[in-house]
Amino acid sequence: MRELLRIDHLTAGYGGSSVIRDIHLSLCPGEVLGIVGESGSGKSTLLKAVAQIRGLAADILAGSVHFAGRDMAAVSVADKRRLHGEELAMVFQYASASLNPSRTIGAQLKEAVRAHEKRPPDEIRARAEDVFGGMGFSDVDRILAAYPFELSGGMAQRAAIALAVILRPQLLLADEPTSALDATIQLQVLDELRALKDRTGTAILLITHNIGVVRHIADRVAVMSGGCIVEQGNVAEVLGNPQHPYTRELLAAVPKMSATHTDCDRKDHTEKNTVPIASPVRAGEGGRVSGGRGAHFEDLLRFDNVSMHFDDAAGRVQAINGISFSLGRRELLGIVGESGSGKSTVAKLLTGLHLPTGGNIFLDGRDITRTNRKERRALYTRIQMVFQDAPGSFNPRRTIGAMIGETICRLCAPDGRRTEERVAALLSEVGLPASYARRYPHEMSGGECQRAAIARAMAVHPDILLCDEATSALDVSVQAKIVSLLLHLQKEHGMSLIFISHDLPLVSSIAERVLIMRAGRIVEEGTPRRVLTNPTDEYTKNLLRAAL
Repeated sequence: MRELLRIDHLTAGYGGSSVIRDIHLSLCPGEVLGIVGESGSGKSTLLKAVAQIRGLAADILAGSVHFAGRDMAAVSVADKRRLHGEELAMVFQYASASLNPSRTIGAQLKEAVRAHEKRPPDEIRARAEDVFGGMGFSDVDRILAAYPFELSGGMAQRAAIALAVILRPQLLLADEPTSALDATIQLQVLDELRALKDRTGTAILLITHNIGVVRHIADRVAVMSGGCIVEQGNVAEVLGNPQHPYTRELLAAVPKMSATHTDCDRKDHTEKNTVPIASPVRAGEGGRVSGGRGAHFEDLLRFDNVSMHFDDAAGRVQAINGISFSLGRRELLGIVGESGSGKSTVAKLLTGLHLPTGGNIFLDGRDITRTNRKERRALYTRIQMVFQDAPGSFNPRRTIGAMIGETICRLCAPDGRRTEERVAALLSEVGLPASYARRYPHEMSGGECQRAAIARAMAVHPDILLCDEATSALDVSVQAKIVSLLLHLQKEHGMSLIFISHDLPLVSSIAERVLIMRAGRIVEEGTPRRVLTNPTDEYTKNLLRAAL
């Protein structure tokens, strides 16, 4: 079979410095090649060298990239403009990097199609319904009328994928395209991408940290470390019988969902240089929806019949619908659900970013549902949040040290002369050198940025730490280290932790108790062992079946 993409002896980087070295790869029509490796291994640089997108391209320092017989380094700007979208498309890890926040999804769809094809509105509409429907959207009208900021992270990512494949390109470059998606939607999107390549012969060069995604969709896999490919071959061979030590380390770091989950599983996440984590007091096995559970934790937080709705152009959206649950002191509670299930809204309600339209929220028995500005400021010393997009949660124009120091000064009012020492101590506690205080967010990897975000949250010694998809964008080895860090900090500081994620295997391996959410409701609650071995709701069963 003829090669669609051929990479020979490729060395590429930025400003004359190489990031990837001597890369050899090939890709045929209808083939999926997965690229795996830890943060900083050069995966994204490889995609940028192939795509040659103006302003984002990596410099080709040696070797060559040939796409459909053309040397990408020699293609003119005008030809690249035609190639991008029509023959070659790219899906970025963060939808915010590819979607225009000031234009609706529908407007961006029309622009993408009309830039390459002359089609009447009814044909564009029919194709949109087909592609967006394949990405799991049942309400295509609302999605096309929405702005990116009106969609959840997972919904925005699915929209970005739909826009990328709307023209049925020959080659799709996908940089962590499913990292923000829950298991059921991830499986649906992967199946749609596989159907696309079967129908049209589209080849996919896929970067992912999810080994399950590679197993599900890829034909071949290449493992990158330190800017080089250390192992590549057939998926079954490489993942079933890895030859390189780094490949074996990656596979060992993959969270495993086990029905025999015990307290000791939490210890497996601790790093060698951290203090061993003591077994926590566990909740009872027979948890029930509406907040009931074994009374082995003293309640710190309670949601009592809380609801939240939004009004937009398409009508009323019920984000949260009468949920009740509690969080104990020193407890690690996992919340799992699909994109749009309401799990992030729970975090925003607790932090005061949204106000509930019904019900009450209690902290230490005190109603904090509607607090004034002064009271809310005091609550921020007790409740802190770590966001999914760590780089996006920092001001790109300020150093990490300045932003952590600002948190200390605003909420703790310490002696200003000791702030710098406190920042250094916090960075050290999360495994970063004190010199990182002088770095800007863009000068750090995703894992380093997430550690800095955790340091900022820990600056006020919170009683509750909220982690909203805090590890979804990280490769498995870095994810394991961040989870280990969180478990260590929870033990050392005695805080409660709410871990929101779409990754049921990960949550089940660390949480004392799990809530399963769907369409704004809690459909199941219990210990991981009970939920995994005896799920009572059909949606939970679907999640278990879809876990890759």
